[in-house]
Amino acid sequence: MTLEIRWIEDLLALEQENSISQAAELRHVTQSAFSRRIQNIETALGFQILKRDSKAIDFTEAGQILLASAKSIQNQLNSTISYLEKNIKNNELNVKFAVSHSLITQFFPRFIHDLSLNLEDLKLEIIAANLKQGMRLLTDGSCDFLICYCDQKTLQQLDTSLFIFHKIVKMDILPVTAVYNNEPKYSFNQLFPLLAYSKQAYLRKCVDEVIENNLNYRTLYETDNASDLKELVLQGLGIAWLPKLLVEKELSENKLKVIDEQIFHTSQDVYIIRRKMILSERIKYIWNLLTNNVPQ
Repeated sequence: MTLEIRWIEDLLALEQENSISQAAELRHVTQSAFSRRIQNIETALGFQILKRDSKAIDFTEAGQILLASAKSIQNQLNSTISYLEKNIKNNELNVKFAVSHSLITQFFPRFIHDLSLNLEDLKLEIIAANLKQGMRLLTDGSCDFLICYCDQKTLQQLDTSLFIFHKIVKMDILPVTAVYNNEPKYSFNQLFPLLAYSKQAYLRKCVDEVIENNLNYRTLYETDNASDLKELVLQGLGIAWLPKLLVEKELSENKLKVIDEQIFHTSQDVYIIRRKMILSERIKYIWNLLTNNVPQ
C-alpha cells in the first residue's frame, strides 16, 4: 500500500468542514468525486474510517487514529517549511535559544559554556520566553532550542512525534529574605510581603502549591523575571522563592538568607526541548554536546 499525500489533505478537510459537500468544495472536486476518494482510502487501508450509520460526519476509532496521524504529519510539514523559510532561505546561521526568564542570567551561561570552546564561529541569539511562548517559538521555527522548567504532566502533553526533550538538572527553588542586623528581615512567623511571579510565569504555580493556605502573606509585587525579584529582596522589600543558582553569590556574602523551614522549599526540573526533525548538522551537534555534558 502506498500513502498518498492527498489522503491527508482530504481527511483534514473533512474534519474541518464536517461535511462531505463542503469538504469537496474546499478540495476543489465534486461531492461524488470526494466521496469516491474517501471510499478509495478505505479500500486501500482495508477498514472503514467513517461511520455509515451516522447522519453527521463521525470518524470510526480507526479513522480517528488515522486523522491524528494526518494532523501530526501536517504539523511536521508546516514546522519544516517555517524553519526553512526563517533560517535557510534567509541564510541565517545563528543558533537561537528560547530560555525561561529566571534561567538566563546564571544558569544559561554555565550550561552553554562548552559550546564556545567547541564552535569558534558560534553566534547565539537568546530570547526570554515562558514555557507557552517558548513552545510557540519552537513550533514555528523561531528558535532551535527551548530551555525551561517543566513537569511530567506538561511533558506528557507534548507531541512526541514533533518534539524531543532531555532533563538537564533539578533546580532548588528556595524562599529567601534580606539580612538585617545579621538576622533574616522576614520570617514565616509573621504576615510578610510576598514578591511573587506573575500568573503567566511557570514558577508561579510551583510556589503557589507550597504557600497557598499555608502561610500568612500579602502580595506586594508580581513579575515574570526572577532577577527583578532578587533585586527587590536585596532591598528588603519581602520574601521571594528564587532558584538557588540565582542567589548563590548573595547567600555566600550573607546579603540574603534562606528561610530554613524545609517544608516550604521546593524544586523544579529544567529541560531542553527541540523539534524532533533536525535539518542542520550544527543543531544536531549542539544537541548531542549539550545533552551529553550537562551540569550536575
